[in-house]
Amino acid sequence: MKKNKVRLAITGITGKMGTAILNIINQNNLNIILNGVIDIKNHIKTIKYGSTQLNIKSNIYDIIHDFDVLVDFTNPEASLQYVQICQKYKKKIVIGTTGFNHDEKKQIVKASNDISILWSANFSQGINIINKLLQNITQILCENFQSNVDIDIIEKHHKHKIDSPSGTALFMKNIILTKYHQYHMTKNINCHSIRAGDYSGEHQIIFSFAGEQIEFIHKTVNRIPFAKGVLQAAIWLSHVNKNGIYSMNDVLGL
Repeated sequence: MKKNKVRLAITGITGKMGTAILNIINQNNLNIILNGVIDIKNHIKTIKYGSTQLNIKSNIYDIIHDFDVLVDFTNPEASLQYVQICQKYKKKIVIGTTGFNHDEKKQIVKASNDISILWSANFSQGINIINKLLQNITQILCENFQSNVDIDIIEKHHKHKIDSPSGTALFMKNIILTKYHQYHMTKNINCHSIRAGDYSGEHQIIFSFAGEQIEFIHKTVNRIPFAKGVLQAAIWLSHVNKNGIYSMNDVLGL
């Protein structure tokens, strides 16, 4: 039996990620119908969607009844407003925005009591596989090497990226620290950020021992892996029937 298409809306449609997501939708026959696009700057009035032109809205209320899942790549302030609106109208939301502070994160978690939220700092398959490996290697370190290892995270992004360190780097750091805390241990992890050129994203995690190192490196040359992951996440979330916070681990079964 053919499944109904997922009714999707996208914020920040003229931004880098919004454009990448739209390109993937236009180039692939996905189980998605794009019913609304939002850009508060609204410098461009329409975008090409398939063989038609879709009007860009500056107000989400203009399309509030036309979508089931909202994909959001904006900024923390705007994202929180979209979360609150989705909460009010019982809409599901995929959040790719980074740079939230502690109180803003708490608001998102609270909203997940009423709606399904998929929240990720990075939607690429490769990064999420590395995140799983980080859990495993940190457990080995805690059980066998204790504190005799130095850990550094180096991340590189394009010069226009605002938050530093990146949300992905902070998430990786939290994965490692959480595992150390489970063993009642503390650890200092150094994060180094580079903002230059047009890097799509590069993350390097270095575990330094006496006389040797272990390195994990993930590089992307464009935003296609992220955009594909976002749409995979949106389709997955559309079938979720339980409120709560979800991640790409849930989508990928990691």
